[in-house]
Order: sequence, then structure tokens, then C-alpha cells
Amino acid sequence: MAAIRMLSPNPNANRTSFASPPRRLFSCGIVRESNFYGSKFPQRMLSFSTKKIRAERSGPTRGSAMDSTRASHSFDVVIIGAGIIGLSIARQFLLHSDLSVAVVDKDVPCSGSTGAGQGYLWMVHKTPGSDIWELSIRSHKLWELLAESIQEQGMNPLEVLGWKKTGSLLIGRTLKESDMLKRRVNQLVEAGLSAEYLCSSDLLLKEPAVMVEKEGGAAFLPDDCQLDARRTVAFIRKANEVFASEGRYAEFFNDPATLLLRSGNTGEIEAVQTSKNILYRKKAIIVAAGCWSGSLIHDLLRNSNVVLDVPVKPRKGHLLVLENFNFLQLKHGLMEVGYTNHEVTAQHTTSSASGDQGQALSISMTATMDTMGNLVLG
Repeated sequence: MAAIRMLSPNPNANRTSFASPPRRLFSCGIVRESNFYGSKFPQRMLSFSTKKIRAERSGPTRGSAMDSTRASHSFDVVIIGAGIIGLSIARQFLLHSDLSVAVVDKDVPCSGSTGAGQGYLWMVHKTPGSDIWELSIRSHKLWELLAESIQEQGMNPLEVLGWKKTGSLLIGRTLKESDMLKRRVNQLVEAGLSAEYLCSSDLLLKEPAVMVEKEGGAAFLPDDCQLDARRTVAFIRKANEVFASEGRYAEFFNDPATLLLRSGNTGEIEAVQTSKNILYRKKAIIVAAGCWSGSLIHDLLRNSNVVLDVPVKPRKGHLLVLENFNFLQLKHGLMEVGYTNHEVTAQHTTSSASGDQGQALSISMTATMDTMGNLVLG
């Protein structure tokens, strides 16, 4: 029997026993920054100050009645969101500038999507020439450079980040999907990536745990990678905390952001109010709350006359972790092609109550092995 954990997205899920399933799946412009997270620290620094009373600021702040129980702090940059992106942004400022940085989160690191993801660093499901293509290429390269820099420092990227080059398999089951994958492979090769189309028999040789019908196949990118988000976040935080003793870095966890405060003199947004603190920014406020960024910004601006529509919304998903599961081992990361093409394979629903147009839905599957040897199904 193998234990399972469900993450959706709360990692603190109940555990239960689960009978072993069948052994088959899917039967139906880059600048080198090798010191990123390294030991090279700026010598000059800007300290942050702690204010005990609101009167030290000139002019009233609109948007909230001040609570005397809230502590007041000032930083150059305030980042809302302590996921892998928010912490990485903080790290860039700390390493490559003299700015002071605060990271605030309603919970703790890895409590959201970062902790519930599979850690895929993939290009196989990206489309050359799309809006996010160049960003994806740069991101993929930066992760590779980080892994290389860790190795150059005498550490193992697998142990530090859970980073490994597994290769990716984007799997189709129908003739139509296989034809689409062949075109995708051609596009990726023309864009300069190493990519290969595998027919069903070649797929079985490459990944014996996967079986598709004769019409099926897969796009294979040998250079795609994955990491363990929890290990990576722990590594980034440890490096960030070096700057805390210099007065350049602070973390405010279990402290949800509740409001953006505006200056009574200029009208500019000058601070983030949280449940416990008021965090003034000297230069910028960055919202890095992942899929909740859209709704969070709406809530933070609720008492102002500013209207800002951020078209970022959550997409529901589940993660099933089968622990101590030795009956099936995967060599690569897997993903059904429908995962990247959900609007084509979507089922449409309508809301009779609101009369709004139905939202496209789809169900697709991913699978991989994590660093502990557990089978992870998305």
C-alpha cells in the first residue's frame, strides 16, 4: 500500500492509504549572472528605519484609520508575496543594488501555488513567437545558470534545489493531437531547441510506464528540467537573510496585506497596510501574489478611486502525491497535451443565475517523480 497526499493548494492535507493502481499511465537575450544567490554582496547599503508613531510622516494618509497597535517601518521596496517569485525578486534587489527590501505574506513561504506545484521548468508547452516565449527562454536559462553556479561552488544542485534535467514528454493520444505535436516539434527546432517527436512505440521505449494507442505520440525535449520548490525557497531565503543583519532585508509572514495607503499631500501610494504593520516604500511596491494578484490588487485599492484591472485569476488544480510508491517509476516529466490546449478541449458550462457566458473547463493530467522518489500526479 502507498500513502497519498492531496494538495489543492493547501499542503496540510489529510493522509490515507491508497491501493496501488495499474502500472500504465495515459492509457486512455541572456546575461550570465553566475553570482545570483552567490556570496558576492554589495558593500554599500541603505538602512531601514522603524517608526513608533504616525506623526513622523507629514500629512495624513487616506484610506484607513491608523491603528496605534501597528508598527511602522520603511523600506526602499515592499514585495507582497513570499512565493518563489517574490523571494527571487527580493534576491535580485539585494544582490544587484543597495536597496532595502521587505517581503510580506498572508501566510508563510510555500503555502500557496509554490508549495503545491510540480516544479516543471519546461519549454515543450511554450509556443515560439508567443507573448511569453522570450520570457520563458530567459527564465529557463537563468535556472540553468543558477544550477551551474551552485555546482561551481562545490554543492549539488539536486540536493540544494531538487534540480534535475529530467526531460519533458508532452503526450497526445489521438491522430489530431499527434499531428499538432509534430508541428510543435518543428517549431521548437526552428527556434533553436533540441526537440524530437516520438511515435507510440518510441514513446514506450523512452518511458516504459506510459502507453498510448497507435495514433498517439509525444513531443520530447531532453533539456527540460524540474526542481523542488520547497528546497529552492529555503535556499533563496537563507541567502536573503544574510542581508537582514545589514538592515536591508526583513520578512513579515502571517501578516496579510489589507490596504494600499495614499499620501495626503501627493496622492501617491506610499505604504502597504497589513494586519500588524504599516510598511512604507521609498521607491516601489511590488505585488507578486501569483494567481491571486488580480483579486488582491482589487481588495487593496477598494477604498480609493483608482480602478486597476489585472487579468490574473486562479485556475483550479489538484496534486496527488503517492509516497513510498515503488510499483511504477518515471524517467521523465509527463504532461497531457490537453493541459496546454484547454480552450480547444474545453467543456462549456453556463450560469443560469447570472446569465454570463460559461467558463471553459478542462481536465488534464501531469505526472513525475519528486526528489524523494514519490509519484506526483497533477
